[in-house]
Amino acid sequence: MPQLNPYKQYDAVNFGTADPASLVVTTYNAAIRSLNEVVRCMNEDDVQGRVKNVDMAYALISELRKSLNPEKGGDIAMKLNSLYEFFVREITFANAYNDPDRLKPVVQILGELRDTWVEIRKQVTA
Repeated sequence: MPQLNPYKQYDAVNFGTADPASLVVTTYNAAIRSLNEVVRCMNEDDVQGRVKNVDMAYALISELRKSLNPEKGGDIAMKLNSLYEFFVREITFANAYNDPDRLKPVVQILGELRDTWVEIRKQVTA
């Protein structure tokens, strides 16, 4: 008999019922957390952890890019797409050259975008 994982059940309900703005905020938080882990792993020479977290950051940014709707978002969607391309490029260079400082602007901009979505979420739920 398969065991039920209560954490997976919670996540399924939580993400299945969350509003789109909350999902975007959650994705930004996870990307920031992954990049902070990349920096930690670089500083501690933890190659395996670095690779795992770089892959996670790529996946999360990819999800953010997939969520863009150029038809509805217009110029904003195009600018966000350019930012996401910048993030991927900087993560790639930081990883290739083991340069954690290259990730600082990426984390900062992701944090600003997340904060914007937090405000959007507040306005939508008000």
